[in-house]
Amino acid sequence: MTLRIRQPQVTDTNGNALGTRLIRIEFDEQGPATVMHDGQRYEFTGKTGTHLKTGLAVREMATARDARLWISLDGEHLWED
Repeated sequence: MTLRIRQPQVTDTNGNALGTRLIRIEFDEQGPATVMHDGQRYEFTGKTGTHLKTGLAVREMATARDARLWISLDGEHLWED
């Protein structure tokens, strides 16, 4: 796995842009495997898809307490769920 620091554009559940946030991402061969965001560790759930508004390929990530987010495969865009 490859560890990277990114500053993605973050969007909340209501579609409001929250600006950029500093996050830590561990990538596997396909995309983000773990994400550290707002003090929580998110793990890849196995779900992938396409963000309808942007057309970007995304992965779903979740914490142990079931907080979820979607992140683009390059880690440049993050949508809180």
